Amino acid sequence: MTVPIVIPWDLYQGKLVVWCEAVAAGARRAVLLPRLDTIFAPVEEDPARERDYHALDWRLVSPRESDWEKYRDLVSKQAARYGIRYRMQRVESVAEWLERRKVVVPQYHLWLFRDELVGSEIDGLYAESDADRRRRLWRDLLAWQTSANPSMEED
Repeated sequence: MTVPIVIPWDLYQGKLVVWCEAVAAGARRAVLLPRLDTIFAPVEEDPARERDYHALDWRLVSPRESDWEKYRDLVSKQAARYGIRYRMQRVESVAEWLERRKVVVPQYHLWLFRDELVGSEIDGLYAESDADRRRRLWRDLLAWQTSANPSMEED
């Protein structure tokens, strides 16, 4: 018997609403939403736990592209509802189960923000090829999550 793993849309939506409210109220300039964790499951079930984890054949269950599309749609609707903007950037992650099988999984960075200037900074982050400059941009953008700090605009 296989038990499907369901991604908790309602839990994610609850967190998303809180962050949208914070951005819309001006408490944050930008928010990078938490990513979905990679989930693995054994190809064959072993309910009696007779085999060691290392002996099981693991497969990637989620997140899939279709899962990310649902999240993007959810973020898009909530951002529109609160009158804020969002950006979605695809990045590749390598997932590994028990130091054995490695797979490339789709991941997305989902940003919420009010001002288009922030959107330009986010776009610049993903276009930047210099590693030192990219680290600095990441640090600056993530600092904007802590509070709506007016002095950041002067940097």
